Amino acid sequence: MGETVVVDSRGRVTLPREVRSALGVRPGDRLRVSTRGDRIVLEKVEDPFETLERLLGGLKFDREARKRAEEAAIEEAARRWGVAREGPGGD
Repeated sequence: MGETVVVDSRGRVTLPREVRSALGVRPGDRLRVSTRGDRIVLEKVEDPFETLERLLGGLKFDREARKRAEEAAIEEAARRWGVAREGPGGD
């Protein structure tokens, strides 16, 4: 796929429909922007909770479950890498 896009006066570009369709990019999705040499790279950023919901079927994560999962992840990072605990409910 090799489409040409135009940067507007505010620095925005429109991703071609074929690119959005091929990668499943929808309105509201988040993309990570980086550079590699003289190239601009866009990578789709997955919501970890949406990924879990998709993998676990009908199981949904409410606000409290998300908070507990985030706290558990922070605790595990601190345990594994000696990282100071920060984030939801942090000290």
